[in-house]
Amino acid sequence: MVVRLVLASLLFGFLPVALAQDTCASVGGTATIAQWSEPGNLNPLIFPTTYDTNVQELVFARLIRPTADLTFEPDLAESWTVSDDARTLTFTLREGLTFHDGAPVTAQDVAFTFTSMADPAYDGGRFAEISILVGAEAYREGTADAVEGIVVVDDRTISFTTTEPFAPFLPVIGGIFILPEHVYGAVPIGNWQEDASNRNPVGSGAFVFDEYRPGEFVSVSAFEGYWEGRPCLDRLIVRFGDQNTLLAALLAGEIDAAPVPIDGATSVANAAGLDLLVIDTLNFQYIGTNLRGPLLGDAAVREAIAHAVNRQAIVTGLLQGYGGLIDTVFPTNHWSYPPDVAPIAYDPAAAAEILEAAGWTLQGGVRVKDGQELSLRLFVPTGNLVRERTAPLIQANLRQIGIAVEIQTMDFPTLVTYLLPREADGTPRAVTAEDFDLFLLGFGIERDPNEYLSYLVETDMPPNGYNFIGVAEAEIAALMREGRVTLDQDARTEIYREVGRQMRDLLAWVPLYQAQDLYGANERLVGFGPDVRGINVDVARWSLR
Repeated sequence: MVVRLVLASLLFGFLPVALAQDTCASVGGTATIAQWSEPGNLNPLIFPTTYDTNVQELVFARLIRPTADLTFEPDLAESWTVSDDARTLTFTLREGLTFHDGAPVTAQDVAFTFTSMADPAYDGGRFAEISILVGAEAYREGTADAVEGIVVVDDRTISFTTTEPFAPFLPVIGGIFILPEHVYGAVPIGNWQEDASNRNPVGSGAFVFDEYRPGEFVSVSAFEGYWEGRPCLDRLIVRFGDQNTLLAALLAGEIDAAPVPIDGATSVANAAGLDLLVIDTLNFQYIGTNLRGPLLGDAAVREAIAHAVNRQAIVTGLLQGYGGLIDTVFPTNHWSYPPDVAPIAYDPAAAAEILEAAGWTLQGGVRVKDGQELSLRLFVPTGNLVRERTAPLIQANLRQIGIAVEIQTMDFPTLVTYLLPREADGTPRAVTAEDFDLFLLGFGIERDPNEYLSYLVETDMPPNGYNFIGVAEAEIAALMREGRVTLDQDARTEIYREVGRQMRDLLAWVPLYQAQDLYGANERLVGFGPDVRGINVDVARWSLR
C-alpha cells in the first residue's frame, strides 16, 4: 500500500517547453477507469463539464496543452510566435496530422473550430472566451461574413489577432479542442447538441471513440496515427456510476483507477495492490444563489446564510480533514486568491441578528417579511457523495436561524435545465426567479481567472453565457474585463484579488470548502497520476504491468 500526496506549484508562463517522449512500460491491454457521473456532451464546444471533458480529452487534441505548472507545451501545433504588439499569435501545425477518420488536420479545421464559437446560431456557452478576437462580435451579430481576427495563412499556419493585448490568450487557446470541419461543419451549429455527432465524436487525440453505452461506460481505442506515437494501451474504458458501486468495483479489481469517496479512503489505503492518491486541486464547493428574486436578492439573506452554515464541521466531519475552508470564489492555492479576504465566521447568532435588522422576523419558526416566508429550494446534483451529504447539514443550520429549506436531489444534466433553461422548442431563454433558489456545485480554475468572466458579467447571463446566478455588479464586470488586457502579472494579481474581495462581500456564491481529490489506482496501471490538470495526465503513456 502506498499513499502519495501530489502537490502542484502554480508558476504561470507563456513559453513553449520541449516535449518529453516517454516509452511504454508495455504495449497492449485494456484499462478501466471510472467517474461518478456520465458525460452530457461529447462535443467539447457544448457546455463542457468536468465529466464531459474527462472523456473529450481522450478523443480530441488542442493546439497547445498545459504542463504540470500550468505553462504550455505544443500539442497539434509544433510552435507559435507572438507579435511585437502582443496582439497576434501565429501557430504552426505539425506535419502529417490526421483525424481519426484519416482526413488531414489543417489550419482550416482550426479556423472552423474558433469561428463556430462566434456563429450567430452557436449556443454552447463559450463565446466569451473568444469574443476578444477582432471581428468576433460583428460575426456573431451577423454583420460580417467571417471573424477578421482569424486568418488561415496556409494549411499548416493560422493566426489569431485580438482587439487589444489579451493576457489569458494562451490559456484560452489551450482549452479549446480542435474539431474536424468535414464532420461538424455538416451539421447546423444550432443543432449540435441534439445531433448524433454529440455522442459519436471524431477528433485527433490519443484515442478513437468506439462506443457510448448510456448509464454504463464510454469505450475508446488507441489511435495508431497519433502524433506523439501510438498509445501504450489498446483500449481504455471510462465507467460511470454511483460512488459506492465504483468503490466496490475498485476494491474487487474490476476497475484500475477511480475517484474515492472520503468514506472509502481507509479501505483503499489498506487494500493490497491499490495506491491511494491525495490530490491538491484548484476546485471548491459553494452554494449558488439566484439573485433575481426578492428573497436571495436581499444581501442580508445571503450574508446570514454564509454565517449560519457550519463549514468547519463539513471539513472535519464529512471531509475527514481532506480539505479546508475557502472564503471567496478563487481557490486558496491560486495566485488570484486574496490573502486578506474577510473570513466568513460561523456565527448563527450574528446571522439571526442580520435577518432581524433587515426586517425578517420569526413567526412560527420561519422568518417572514412583508407577508412572505423565507423558504428556499436547494437543488443538489447527485454524483458527489460529500456534496450530497452537506445538503441536510445546510438545511439544519439554516433552520436554526429561521430559514426553511426544501432539498431537491437530481442528476447533473437535470440541474443544468434549471440553471440554463430552454423554451419548449429547445431554444435557450433567460433565467427567472422561479427557475431555482439555491444549488450546490463545484467550480475552479482550469487555466486562468478569465474563465470566470462568463459567470460574473451581466452581458453573459443565459442564453449568452454562464451567469445564471444573475451577478450584475458593474465594478466586478469592469475588473474582470481589465484583467483580460493587463499583461503585467503583479497588476493582474491585484485585479483578480479585488474581484475575490468583492465577491466575498456580494456572496452570490457562498463558498463552502476546498476538498482534496482522492483516487484509488491499481498497481498494475503504470503512469496514472492526476494533478491540477485533471485525471488524464499523460494518458497516452499509461500502460499495464
